[in-house]
Formats: sequence, structure tokens, C-alpha cells
Amino acid sequence: MASIHSIVILVSFYVAQVWAQFNINAKVNNVVYWGQGPDQQRLLYYCQQPDIDAIALSFVNLFPAQANGFPGTNFGNQCSGAVYAGPGYDGVVDPTKDALQSDCPLIASDIAACQRTYGKKILLALGGDSGEYQLDGATDGVKFANELWGLFGPRNKIWVKAGLPRPFDVAGDATGSAVDGFTMDIENVPDDGSAGYIAFANQLRTLYPASPQTGLLLTAAPQCTVPDASLGQVIASVAFDALFIQFYNTAACSARAWVNANPNFVSGTHTFPSGGFTYDTWSTAVAGGASAAAKLYIGLPGSTDAVDDPTFYLNQNETANIVDAYFCNRNFGGVAIYDATYADENLYLGQTFTQWTKGVLTNALADPSVRRCSGTPAGESTPGIV
Repeated sequence: MASIHSIVILVSFYVAQVWAQFNINAKVNNVVYWGQGPDQQRLLYYCQQPDIDAIALSFVNLFPAQANGFPGTNFGNQCSGAVYAGPGYDGVVDPTKDALQSDCPLIASDIAACQRTYGKKILLALGGDSGEYQLDGATDGVKFANELWGLFGPRNKIWVKAGLPRPFDVAGDATGSAVDGFTMDIENVPDDGSAGYIAFANQLRTLYPASPQTGLLLTAAPQCTVPDASLGQVIASVAFDALFIQFYNTAACSARAWVNANPNFVSGTHTFPSGGFTYDTWSTAVAGGASAAAKLYIGLPGSTDAVDDPTFYLNQNETANIVDAYFCNRNFGGVAIYDATYADENLYLGQTFTQWTKGVLTNALADPSVRRCSGTPAGESTPGIV
């Protein structure tokens, strides 16, 4: 494992650097979810932290069929209770289902600063652990993609002239605020056999090239089981840029299972038991589908309070070990943390959890024995060589 001293030095060095633009091809990215933390700070607070590279706004937790024709959003304490009046769905108008938040002023003003001043990627996360969202077939998926694009994508004059909502636009700003892409955190098994989600993702891929924005991302956050029951078919069918795999909540394939199987892990070692941890299994699975080039992130809870079962949390030294073990995998992209608030309040040796993980990633990149694979993890596929 990398020494604590070296990690502290690297974090201090990193913080002193100029703000860098997000690079999807890097292996040292820290992605955090934001929007559901207790008493959370505004978005800008986290964008100002150099150890965070991308932020997923969480969540679009209802889809048009469940929210009167518009999606429903929930960003915790950052919005008032005001909502837009929905247009109805499938000919039925039910204002009691309106759930698209219309008054989130700090989010609206912070997005542009996060992107332009601090170089962060701002993604919009769809789904979460709510059990209420579903799409109904391919047509529904295409319509939903077009609607999200109008609401949260680049400002479109036709959309605005029609009087349709733009929740993140700031009054008087003709440019408008737009997210840098979407992450599908679908945790409900689809009722339509994934037809809606496949069509949704394909439609976003169709819309992206016509955008004035560059570097738009399509990402997903599957569970660690392979294949994922909710997103497996979608990931195999559509090209995703990154997968923020949730290596918690499912014991058999969790990061905790790997830690338990490797209590005496030594940094630079590349032959070890997987313990059921499925990182390499995911790498093999995506290699045969549309998402073969996707970067794979180790998704972890930011503290014991961020997850229902605190045993799924990896402490800072355990996190360093698992990152060192898998960093050399050709698909490795970084760490995805749920969520920003919990990680920010989780201090160790004077560092937040995100500062620590950034130091671990940077340290791994600088260490040839970590970044270059020299063997095959027992029971798993051969990691790639950088």
C-alpha cells in the first residue's frame, strides 16, 4: 500500500495546481454524486474542490409517466417546493403528479461556474433507489430523451419560444445552462425488457453530435452483479463512456468482499484472489459489446452513513489497497463516490474522503509497480497494461 506520507504530499501538490479540464481518458478521476446529502452545501462548494473531477446531480427520480408528462426531480435542500405544471401523459392530465422542480436558484447559477471556472463535468443522474420510475417501450424512451435534452441540454430557441421549462437557466442569461451529459442509475428492473432504456440511450447518442457542447458523456451506474438486471442489456447495446459500478449493497460482488479476501495485500502485487469482487468480470463483459471502450470506476460509499449497511464502506487504507490492485486494468477510470456530503464530512489525517482517494489515484499513477500489470488476479481475467 502507498505510504500515508506520500499520499498526503501528493494531495497537497495536486491542490496547488491550476484547475484542469475533465479528461475522460484519465485514470485518476474522482466522480461524486450530489443532491441527496443531509444539510448539503451548495453545488459550487464541491466544484471548488480540486480533488473532485465530475459531479452527478441526483436525481431525476420520476419519469414522464409518473410525473404528469415531465420528469420529476429531487435535489434535496437546494430547491423549494415549487414545480412546473406538467402537460399530462398519454392524454391524462393529473396536476397532483407534478414533480419537476422550478425553483433551484443556486444550482442554476452554480453550473456555469463549475464548468467554466473550475473545469468540472456536470452530469444529471437518472433513477436512484426510488421504486417509482419506468419507461414504456422504445417510443417512450425516445420521447424521454428528447424531453430531457430540451429541459437540461443546450438552450434551444424553438423549445424556449414554445414556453417549455428550462429549470437550470438563469434569468437574463441568453446562453442558458446545460449539463455535460447523463448517468443512468437505474435500479428498477424495467417492465418493458429494456426497450425504453435502449431507445433512450441511443437517442441521446443521436442528439449529442448536433450539440454546440463538446465532450458530452453518456454514463451508467450499474450494480456490481454481472449482468446487471436493470442495465445489462442497455450497456451491451449502446456505447457508454463510463460505468460507475456500485460495488456496495450486494455482498457477493462488493469491494468489501475483495478486502476481506486480501487482508495482507501489498501494493504492486497483481496476483490475488478476487473474493467475488467483479471488477475484472465487468471488464470482460463489456469487451464483447457496444461499451467496450467504457471506463470502469470503482463505486464506493463516502462514509459509513452513506450506505444502509456500514460494512460496505471501505476505510481510507482499504480504499488505497483496492485502487492499487486494479489501477492497471486497461478500462480503469477512477473512483465514483456516493455522495459528496458524506465524503466531505469523513475526515482522516486531516483529509476528506475525496482528498484521500484523489491522492491514492495520483500516487498509483506515479508508481510503475502499480500502474503496470505483471500478473493475473486469481479466478479473474487478465488486467490490461497501460
